[in-house]
Amino acid sequence: MRLVTAKPFGEVTTKGKNQAKESAKILNCQSGQFNVDKISDLPEDLLVHILTLLPTTNDIVATSGVSKRWKSLWKKVHKLRFNDQIYHGKKYESFLHFVEKALVLHKAPTLVSLRLSVGPKCTADDIGLWIKLALDRNICELIIKHYSDHGHIRLSRRLCDSKTLVSLKLKNAILGAICLPACFSSLRTLHLRYAKYSGDEFVRNLISSCPSLQNLVVKRHNEDNVKRFVIVVRYLKSLTVYLSPLHDVADSDAYVLNTPNLKYLNIKDHYTDLCSFEDMPYLDEANLDVAFTDTEKFFESLTSVKKLSLCLKKSEAQYPEGIIFSQLVHLELCTCDDSKWLNLLAKLLRDSPKLRVLKLNDKNHDFVSKYCTCSWNQQPSYVPQCLTENLEIFEWRNYKATFKERDVAVYILKNSTCLKKSVISPKFKLSGEICDHHIIRDDLASMFMGSSSCELKLD
Repeated sequence: MRLVTAKPFGEVTTKGKNQAKESAKILNCQSGQFNVDKISDLPEDLLVHILTLLPTTNDIVATSGVSKRWKSLWKKVHKLRFNDQIYHGKKYESFLHFVEKALVLHKAPTLVSLRLSVGPKCTADDIGLWIKLALDRNICELIIKHYSDHGHIRLSRRLCDSKTLVSLKLKNAILGAICLPACFSSLRTLHLRYAKYSGDEFVRNLISSCPSLQNLVVKRHNEDNVKRFVIVVRYLKSLTVYLSPLHDVADSDAYVLNTPNLKYLNIKDHYTDLCSFEDMPYLDEANLDVAFTDTEKFFESLTSVKKLSLCLKKSEAQYPEGIIFSQLVHLELCTCDDSKWLNLLAKLLRDSPKLRVLKLNDKNHDFVSKYCTCSWNQQPSYVPQCLTENLEIFEWRNYKATFKERDVAVYILKNSTCLKKSVISPKFKLSGEICDHHIIRDDLASMFMGSSSCELKLD
C-alpha cells in the first residue's frame, strides 16, 4: 500500500467553513433573527439524519466548522460516500488520506453504508484497506463503482468473509482475487455490473457462498470470462440478468437457473442460445427479451407466472403443447418477429384462461418490412376463454397497420366481450407500399365490437 502524507484530517478550507456557516445562517433565519442558532438545538439523532442527506462525506465533514457542537457530529453519520472525481486537479494522496481517516474516526455503532466511486489512480491496496476498516465497523452495505472509461479495478482478497454485510454492489470490478469458498452468511442483495471473473466455476462458487441471497442483479459483457452462467440459490426472490456485448458476438453459451423460490425474473440477452431452468412455482413476474432456441423447458418453468413480458428473437423457438398459464393475468408480447409472433400469440391466448390485460408492441424501430410474412392463419379453432370471460384491456403500440395485423385486431376486438379499454397506436415510420393506415383505421373505427362498453382509442 502506498504511503500517504497529507495535512491532519479535519482541516476544513476557509471556503468550506464559510459555505457551512452561510447554510446554517439561512436555516436559522426566522423573523429577522440571523444570529440565533436554532438548528443546533435539534436532537442529535435528527441532526445526524440531516447530515446523511448531504451528497458526499466531504460535504458532511465541512459542517464541522459551523459551531462547537457540530465539530464531531459527522463522526456519527452511518452512511459515508466518497467520490475521487471531486479531487480532480488536486493531489490524489489527499483523497486517500481523507477516506482512511474518515473510516478510522467513524464512531457510529454500525456503518450502515459505504459508497466508493473511484477512478484509475485508486489501487487494489487502497480499496483493500478501506474494505478492512469497513468490515471492522460491521458494515451492512458496500458499494464500489469504478468508472467505466478507465477499465476495471481488482478487488482485494479481504472481501471474502463478512457476517454483517447485507448488500454488496460492484461495478467494473475484477473478482478473481477473492478467496473462495467465502462466506457471506447475511448477504441478501448482490449486484455485479460488468465484472470480470476467473471462470464459470468461480461464478458458481461465489453465488453459492451467499445462502441468504434474495436479490441478484448481473449485468454482463462478453469479456467476463464466463460461458456457462450457473445460478443455484434456494431462497433467491429477484433475478435480473443483462448481457451487453462489447463486440459483435458475445462469448456466452448457456444459463443454468435453479431458483425454486424466485418471484421476479428479468433477462435481456440476444446472444446466449441455451437455457436450463428448473421449475419456479412462485414466480409472479417475468420480463424476457432473449434469443433462446431450446425453449420448451423454458416455457414449462413459467406456468405459474402472473405477469409476463416476452420477446423471442429466434424464430425456431419451441412452444410445448399441453401447458396452461393458469395464473397469467397480464401479457406483453413483442411483435418484432413478423414470421412467428402470431403463432405464439394464438397459443398464449388459448392457454391463458384468466388473462385480463394484453399488450402488443413492436420494439424494433426500423421501417416496416415490405415482405411482412405474418398471417392470422394460426388463430384458435375456438374463441379462447380469456376473450369471452376476462380480457379487459387491449393495447397495441407500434402497430404496423398492415391488413394482416388488422385481421388480428378485428379478431380480438370482436370476440372480447368484457373489454373496457382498447388503444391502437401505429408506428411513426410507416411505408405506404405495404399498408394504408387511414383505410385500416376507418375499418377498425366502424367495426362491430364484442363489448358495448369498450372505449376504443385509435391514434
